[in-house]
Amino acid sequence: MNRNTNSSNFNWKDNSIEWKDITKKEARGYEKGDDLGEVQEIGQEFVVTERGRLNKNKFYLPKVLVAGYDGEVLWFNITEQEAEDNFKKDEPPQMGEYSRYKSASVTEQPDTQTYDQSESSRDPLKYIPLIEKRQIDSVGTDASYTRPHAGIQDWDSVLKKGARTGDSVAVGIVTAVNDENVIITSDGAKDEFSIPKNEIQSYNGQEVVLNTTYDRLSQFKVKVPR
Repeated sequence: MNRNTNSSNFNWKDNSIEWKDITKKEARGYEKGDDLGEVQEIGQEFVVTERGRLNKNKFYLPKVLVAGYDGEVLWFNITEQEAEDNFKKDEPPQMGEYSRYKSASVTEQPDTQTYDQSESSRDPLKYIPLIEKRQIDSVGTDASYTRPHAGIQDWDSVLKKGARTGDSVAVGIVTAVNDENVIITSDGAKDEFSIPKNEIQSYNGQEVVLNTTYDRLSQFKVKVPR
């Protein structure tokens, strides 16, 4: 995943995109960066996300609880626990079932000089408000997502250690570390992944645990010269 999306590409005059443009994008909770899966389908009143590799969970998240889209991630005003308790379902919700949820407001609005207020009345069931990536970086207190170092003081200490995804799939060995990324090489050196340090969830002395799931690991894959 390229987390360096240039937010200046956003057109604040329009201030929104259509729902059809965010399939296969990552979904997260706005407050702490909770993993809410990957967007699979778009319903009339909800967004279908899926999380997990072996035991997949499906969530039907109300559109009206979307905080915004930053060009990479669809952010919801929902915590992971709320998603588990209220929106993890085997079948789609009935029409009107989500009408009890009030439209959630974006935590921070763009600069008023560049934000066209007339666009704010767009139907949230048809359009997604755009938010700048920089607004996310200062939100929340979840160290596993918002802090780039995951409590690791000496990054050289993770060299030659194992690496595992957030859904507990072993993916290889840490073979290099640079200023921004951790390089992980799979068994047999078949694949190589460049993982941003802010995607490292934790390190237990034996293994590095990533925020990403195995399903999403391919977005960090780099070409290895043969």
